[in-house]
Amino acid sequence: MPRGEQDHAGRIAPGIRADLTALSVDPVEAPTDEPTEAPVRLTVTGGHVVHRGD
Repeated sequence: MPRGEQDHAGRIAPGIRADLTALSVDPVEAPTDEPTEAPVRLTVTGGHVVHRGD
């Protein structure tokens, strides 16, 4: 992370920019091959929702 960004990015919290992807399955609990086939429910980049799945 660039210097000085610690207060604005890098964690999931209100007011913080975030990049994340939410899958329709729990990738920790699912069988090994299931997450690669799971639909993407949400993608957030730079704190903005860029994709909402069904």
